[in-house]
Amino acid sequence: MSEIQRLIDHFYSTVSIGQGALENEILEALTSGEHLALDAGCGIDAPLTRKLLDRVPVVGIDLCRDLPRDLNVVTADLAKLPFRDHSFSLIFSRSVFEHLTHPEVVLREFERVLRPSGKCIILTPNKFDYSSIVAMLTPQWFHRWFVRKVYRSDAYDTFPTVYRANTPGFFRSLADRKNGWRIKKIAGVRHYPANLMFSALLFRIGVFYDWVIARAGLAALQPSLLVVLERTE
Repeated sequence: MSEIQRLIDHFYSTVSIGQGALENEILEALTSGEHLALDAGCGIDAPLTRKLLDRVPVVGIDLCRDLPRDLNVVTADLAKLPFRDHSFSLIFSRSVFEHLTHPEVVLREFERVLRPSGKCIILTPNKFDYSSIVAMLTPQWFHRWFVRKVYRSDAYDTFPTVYRANTPGFFRSLADRKNGWRIKKIAGVRHYPANLMFSALLFRIGVFYDWVIARAGLAALQPSLLVVLERTE
């Protein structure tokens, strides 16, 4: 076992991180009533759509054209959803909002297709996490090189990021404008410093930083934001 894996096992074995936190929130939203869910930005392999199918009917949507043929998935733009009003009781989105140039337009579409009291659950990188800051300060070619170098894979997308909807303040201002949304939760989500796994020393520093901001309760600095919105009546 590598030193980095030992650190992950030691410090994060009981921490709900990344997608696990999103899945827990989704399952909590499915505890009662009939549901049809939308996986907004499902990705080329639609892994979360597939994983949740035994719990709830899920429709996946993404701009990718080569989506799985064995799933109920659609190639379309989130800003122009090809669904009728009030089609879904739940929308969830993972690692999408950092790429949206017009997040308000997308959220208006989410509101349109949600039923009254329907929920929208969003997991997105925090604009003020150090990884996001580095991403904003570096060119796109560097992102592609870094992913290939560190993860030795092209599995992670490197679409341009703009971080226009990646702060607690964005979502609070959205609700303050009384435009159809009520905030149910805004929380920071911890994660081990995956982008520092190429160096055991830097990884240790990243773990310490994560521990400090978690102990201080600084949700605005944690790696990701988990946001739960409810459509008003």
